[in-house]
Amino acid sequence: MALNDTLAQNDLVLAEGAVIETLRRAQKVDLHPRLENARLVYDTAGKQALSHIYNEYISVAHKAGVPIVVCAPTWRANQERLAEAHETRNVNKDAVTFMQRLRSTWNDWQENILIGAVSGCKNDCYKPDQGLSCEEAYAFHSWQYEKLAGAGVDFLIAETLPSTREAQGIAQAMSRTGIPYLIGFVLNPEGRILDGSTLERAFAEIDTRCDPPPVGFVISCSYPSFLHPDRQPDSVLSRLVGYLANASSRSQSDLDGCACLEVDDISDWGNRMLDLNRQYGVQVLGGCCGTDARHLQYI
Repeated sequence: MALNDTLAQNDLVLAEGAVIETLRRAQKVDLHPRLENARLVYDTAGKQALSHIYNEYISVAHKAGVPIVVCAPTWRANQERLAEAHETRNVNKDAVTFMQRLRSTWNDWQENILIGAVSGCKNDCYKPDQGLSCEEAYAFHSWQYEKLAGAGVDFLIAETLPSTREAQGIAQAMSRTGIPYLIGFVLNPEGRILDGSTLERAFAEIDTRCDPPPVGFVISCSYPSFLHPDRQPDSVLSRLVGYLANASSRSQSDLDGCACLEVDDISDWGNRMLDLNRQYGVQVLGGCCGTDARHLQYI
């Protein structure tokens, strides 16, 4: 099922919870210092660890009878980082192939599983001052999106973007692939993108400058209360299709480098997420840092 069809036919779609952080805290496999979990698709233990996490999330959706979107482990598999790691394999395609094979094990239910290919900003997702210009971002990210588009992925998604300028270049690069795509920002507790921009301005600029525009926008790596949906204009809520929320209501600056796992009460997290869906029409609900299958089960 295509992303547009899934959104048109379902009021609620689940998304995966945390993957990289779950792997890091389990300490059963080694994450690459530059590529994170991308290389795990070549390692037996890595594939088992990834499969366990993804299948646990898919099982929640299967039991509830709702579709789910899961993303290939390509967040940091851009051309620069692959070169730094002396990696010559087609990591982006191989990561998508891994997800396609995992989906096929769900037999008749696999049509309810959409595979996205996730990417991020070039530098630190909590530091907007490190963001690229629109032109730099287009040049930097286009290589990876071409690889992903050729891998047969269902949609592209950029997550944890702190800079509107880099997001614009990313969106323009994605739009050239012909693959449906989503653009995801990080919010501060006051409801603004980390560079200080409003969602209204960021959404409008991207929609205006990209042909085709994104299928919609998502918020990631931010507690659900950060959105302040009652303060957002209809132009934002009508284009916001997903929320991939942190488990903690602490700010990103407080969480960055935190040695302990920060998790707020799951019922508070879940009720706020459900309110976004029921009151404001945000269809795709999933998790980011600190979340696991319990969070999806609550939804």
